[in-house]
Amino acid sequence: MAQFHKGNNNLSSKSNRNLIAGILFLILVLISFYIIFVQKVKVDNWYYFLPVMIFMVLASYYIKRGIIFRSGAKGETLGLDQALQLPAGYHIFTNVTISYQNYGQETDLIIVGMKGVYIIEVKNHNGKIVGDAEAAQWMQHKIGRGGGRYSKPMNNPVKQVKGQVYKLSKFLKEQGINVWVEGIVLFTNEDVSVNVSNSSIPILFPAKRLSHYILTCKNRQYLNKTLINKVVEMISLVQKE
Repeated sequence: MAQFHKGNNNLSSKSNRNLIAGILFLILVLISFYIIFVQKVKVDNWYYFLPVMIFMVLASYYIKRGIIFRSGAKGETLGLDQALQLPAGYHIFTNVTISYQNYGQETDLIIVGMKGVYIIEVKNHNGKIVGDAEAAQWMQHKIGRGGGRYSKPMNNPVKQVKGQVYKLSKFLKEQGINVWVEGIVLFTNEDVSVNVSNSSIPILFPAKRLSHYILTCKNRQYLNKTLINKVVEMISLVQKE
């Protein structure tokens, strides 16, 4: 089993903070309704309801954000479960922020082992996703609970992981470590289909396991144990910052 280097799960933290904020605003809404309708406090003008309306909007906003972040955190956990299926000698890092030229990006997963160095951008979206690898955004087409169809844009994860690959490559070279870094986009939701054109970055689905891909793909560089240890040491230092 691969060795796990755990980082701080920012998505889980963001989810908890947003859900707590949403619940607090929801409590304020309930208290307001209790005062107005149960205690029958007289309200003469409509604008007295304005704070209640604001509390309702904020409660909905933060709860929705919390649910979105929780879904993302679940996707990262599913991706980690796949990565941990790699054999001994591989190292799995979560939530490492790589900075280069004063600009940082947080990575979901970094895998280091004999087959090379990989950065995995994990997405837990569902529905049908279409786009072009060079476009800034893709489109996610979904069916709502009521059966209605709707679409919304999502940021292009191929561009995200390319930026992460560039920064990690440059960072390691600055430390005197010259290794090839590969990027992968992993969709973990079972209810997703992806149709993306012109991608030089592998896009994996739940049916195509991450560990199987890494162990069987044609990689550009094999790493010996000494080089693996150097890369692991540098990434561990960044993860602890």
